[in-house]
Parts: sequence; structure tokens; C-alpha cells
Amino acid sequence: MKMPEITVIVPVYNVEKYLGKCLDSILSQSFSNIEIICVNDGSTDNSRKILQDYKNKDSRIIILDKKNGGLSSARNAGLNIARGKYISFVDSDDWIENDMLELMYSSMENLNTDISICQVHQFDESKQKIDDSNPYYTLEYFNSSFDNRSFSYLETKSFIMDVCVMAWNKLYRRSFLDSLNARFPDGKIFEDGPFFFSIFFNTKKVNIVRKFLYNYRINRKGSIIEKGGRQFLDIIDVVELMFDNVKKLPEEDSDIIEQFCKKKVEDFIYRFENIEPKYKKAFAKKLKEKSSLTNEKYFKENMLKGGFLYNYYLFEGLKTGSVFQYRKRKYSMKIRYKIMEFLYKEDGVYYIKYKNHILKLKKRPQILDIYYYNDKIYVSFLKKLKFNFNFNFSELEKFNEDG
Repeated sequence: MKMPEITVIVPVYNVEKYLGKCLDSILSQSFSNIEIICVNDGSTDNSRKILQDYKNKDSRIIILDKKNGGLSSARNAGLNIARGKYISFVDSDDWIENDMLELMYSSMENLNTDISICQVHQFDESKQKIDDSNPYYTLEYFNSSFDNRSFSYLETKSFIMDVCVMAWNKLYRRSFLDSLNARFPDGKIFEDGPFFFSIFFNTKKVNIVRKFLYNYRINRKGSIIEKGGRQFLDIIDVVELMFDNVKKLPEEDSDIIEQFCKKKVEDFIYRFENIEPKYKKAFAKKLKEKSSLTNEKYFKENMLKGGFLYNYYLFEGLKTGSVFQYRKRKYSMKIRYKIMEFLYKEDGVYYIKYKNHILKLKKRPQILDIYYYNDKIYVSFLKKLKFNFNFNFSELEKFNEDG
């Protein structure tokens, strides 16, 4: 039997509505020497029947049935039996362009790389249209100097946390993955980050194909990411796994640790805000229990560098394990932000900002005065009451600019 050059791994779980389009896009590839491992992860709808119908038509399809274990488990099961020289992942609700494998295969053969990355169209399911506004998926962080050559993570240090970690817009050399025993974290969502960084930091041979070859379906009803369920707690375990890889970097890569800390605190806050209310307490409690992660000096040192006081202030409240402390800090910052809005002023004049409206008032210091001195904001009312707020004005001003 002829060995396939590329193994395409397709995890399948209850996607009967989208599975046909996904498989059609793989079977119609201009590069035909492939095997397609479809891992049926305990589907309860018609997905298994659809797989069998396609297998009956094309012998390149292999069906692997297993109990439901999640996306990581399904991908790992496919990796364990893959025979191709190269590995590709396609999620079963997405689809690929018919020249994706050919173009990425050719680039890797010509440049002798371990990983190849292509551009991604986001297809908004709710609007039924393509959205190419996110530079994370369009690879806009990579300037033209990255084209038609290989590179390592060292050349991406200035934007490394904006490199797309998703498993599916890439082609991988299987021998390289095997040398690292690279696998996805079983039973977790947000699984792509730990997998990607465990391999990205270990190769000097990466290339990009600046062409939209993968179509990623977003805002799909029923998607785990859209639900905001209990599995959002997985972000804490996943960040810990990623942090383990980041901390192994040499001392001269300390700027990567700084970027990582800022980005992942952002992720914690975002997932906490979007998890269902009934799981917020469990989220905060779990974060508190991960003292080996949250008490690392890296987070405090790096979050307090340039422009991230707001997020770190919220993070410090969240990692106490108390939803109340988090909310208290959040509303405290909102009040401070509102006070800052009074400070758009010229000599003798205040500009009070409300949404898109700005009201110009003549300064009346005998009634009210607001001023900034020695990194503090002072409010004087009737020259009897005086309050001060100890926070960095420049940091808060940056928060205002960032929105």
C-alpha cells in the first residue's frame, strides 16, 4: 500500500449539518496523496452515518470510533495512527480551499520547515459572511520580510502573543512532532495554545503561506466557546501548561515572559467575564488554588510594566478567590475613570466628557477643584472635604485611550 504524504485528522462530534462540506473540501484537494482520519468522538447524531457514506465512496477515509473525550482526545487518537510525512488538522465544522495542502506541502518541501502557517478566513455563521478584520488570523503581524523563507520564534518576539496558535491553519512535519511527543492536553478546551508553544519554541524552521486557505466558522450555535459553560475554567489549567513552556526559555527571552503575562491575565479576565454567572465563584476559587501560577513574581513584575495597571488590578482581586473583591476593584476603577474624565481642561476651564458629548465649564475653584499632583488626583469640594485616589494617572489615561 502506498504511504500517504499527508495525514488529515478530522475530529467529529455531532456536526451532521456541516460535516459534508468539510469532507468535500478535503476530498477535492489538488494534492491527492492523502489519508483522512475521521475520529468519531462518540457522536449521537447522524455524523457517524455520514462518515460511513463518504468512506464507501473514497477509500482514503479512515473512521476511528471512540468514546466521547473531547477535541484534544480525538486529535491525539488521530495522531497515534497517522502515517503521513506531514500532519494537518481540520475541524469538522470548517472547510479548506482545494489547493491548501498542495501549497503548504510545496512550501515545506522547498524550505525544509517543520511548521507551515496559512491565512484564515473567518466565516460568521450568524451573518453568513466572511470577516477578515482580525490580524491574528490574517497574519498581518508578519510583515513581508517573512515571506518565502524559514524563521524561528526569535524573529517573532515583538508580536509572539499575536501569532495564531490554532492547530488547523498549519501543516506539520510528523517526525518533528514525534521527536517532541507533541500532544494536546486531554479533556481540556483552549487546547491549541499549549500544543503550539511546546513545538514553536523548539524549531528554527517555520514558514508562512500568505494566502487564505482555511475557512473557520465562528458564531456557530452550540459551539463550546459560545456557551461560556463550566469548561471555561479550563483556561486556568491551559495557561499553567503554557507558562511551563515559557519559563523554560533562556533569560534573554524575558520580553516574551512579559508579553505572556499581560496576554494571559487578559484571557483570565475575559473568560471570567464571559463564563455563566453560576460558574464565576468556581472560576475565582480555582484561580486562587493555582498559587504556583498566580503568585509567580513574573505576573506582578510584568503586568506593572507600561500600561497594564488596570488589568493587573482586576487580576489581583480575582485571584483572591472572591467574586466580590473582583467586582469591588472593577467598580473602583470605573469610578476613577469617570473622575479622570473631568481632567480634560485648559487653564480655568473643565471639559466634562460623557459618552460622545463634551461639556465645557468655567473653573470655579471656590466651589469645586479637581487637580493632579505627585501621581495622585485630588478633589476639593467647598474647600472642606478632600479625597485622594492613589493610582497612576498616566496608566489610567492609557486605559482611556485603549477604550
